[in-house]
Amino acid sequence: MQAPTRPSDRQAAIFISVAVGVVVAVVTTATFWWIYSLVLAPERRAAAIAAATPWSPSDGQQAITSAAPNSPTDGRQPWLGEQAWIEGVQAGQAWVEANPNTVNVQVLTGMTSGQIWTYMQQYVSGGLGVGCQYCHNLNNFASDEYPAKIAARNMLYLVSDINAQFIVDLPNWKGNYVQCATCHNNQPNNLEAFGTQFIKSIPDIPVTVDPLDENGQPILDPAQKPEEIRGQVGLQDAVLYYIYNYQVWRPFDPADPESGRGSLALTLDGGRTQDQVTINQNVMNYQSWALGVGCTYCHNSRNFVAYETNPVGLPNPEYAYNKLKAQRMMQLTTWLQANWPTYGAAPKPGVPSELEGGASRFSYRLIEGQVYNVPGCYTCHAGNAIPRAAVQNIPDGDAGVVVLPPALRGQP
Repeated sequence: MQAPTRPSDRQAAIFISVAVGVVVAVVTTATFWWIYSLVLAPERRAAAIAAATPWSPSDGQQAITSAAPNSPTDGRQPWLGEQAWIEGVQAGQAWVEANPNTVNVQVLTGMTSGQIWTYMQQYVSGGLGVGCQYCHNLNNFASDEYPAKIAARNMLYLVSDINAQFIVDLPNWKGNYVQCATCHNNQPNNLEAFGTQFIKSIPDIPVTVDPLDENGQPILDPAQKPEEIRGQVGLQDAVLYYIYNYQVWRPFDPADPESGRGSLALTLDGGRTQDQVTINQNVMNYQSWALGVGCTYCHNSRNFVAYETNPVGLPNPEYAYNKLKAQRMMQLTTWLQANWPTYGAAPKPGVPSELEGGASRFSYRLIEGQVYNVPGCYTCHAGNAIPRAAVQNIPDGDAGVVVLPPALRGQP
């Protein structure tokens, strides 16, 4: 009988090396998972819970009644606190009883006073997290004496125009409308357009921005560039530039595989600079963080420049058209900045220092010489592919009742 052979020193060394490697891999994986659980896991769990919880008017009403009473100094009555909420509701009900026909209604036409009151109470007051007194004189709801009411009226025009120009004709549109709460989410002022992941994760290194002209060619001459990007700028500000200055220079045509190119295109003769690739990647990171999705939510991982407009045979057909939708939404953020003063948004005294004043400095833009708090992707989405406070007229795939008044849907 042959005696068992002992492993050679070389075999023993290989075995020990493999065992050590396995142990190191396990420890490393466990360490990274532990760090992830401390840093990102709670935030992602909270986002998942929020995504699964539809927005309700009661969210905003609870924010009002649970807040401490405020002390306005501009002549308005307090609009926060339980007492303010009760007084506003009682005054509104009395106004409707005394004025069944509308008075000084300019946007929500075709509705009765009672219908307008119900909508305003739930979806405007609730959406902004403020009582009726924020905009109205409780003794005369038709009065335009407070600037906040004029701004709110213009914001209703904004809701209608956003739905008409950008939402209802989205590719493969699913019936999700924008409403007040979509942006405000119970917060009347200082909306955050850039989440903490953007603020913490994008290093502010200097980069050179080479935007594309109307023919899709990079502009290399600093004298031909917009003033804000003529010299080197921080990477964070370069990302902001593309979020608010996006254009499509070759509209999508299913018959043309080279179409659909916009400001972030990298597929050009000769390629782009490393700085431009870095900017592009961090713009995409911002969008990914804002919507809580990965790259393949919009892109074919084997062909990033393709537009997946035919869901037949795709493993996730519900993702079809998402890249076209994202392109339209980037045009929306650009349109918002260009038109923000038109809709009565109140200018701010200045850009606050980072993380002070209710929103980070990235959420403020200099427009026509004045500082404005302008929405971005994160403002509405806040980590959800479909904004939690979007109004859906087809819940769970079944025909439902649209709570958004016809005047605000962007459809006749």
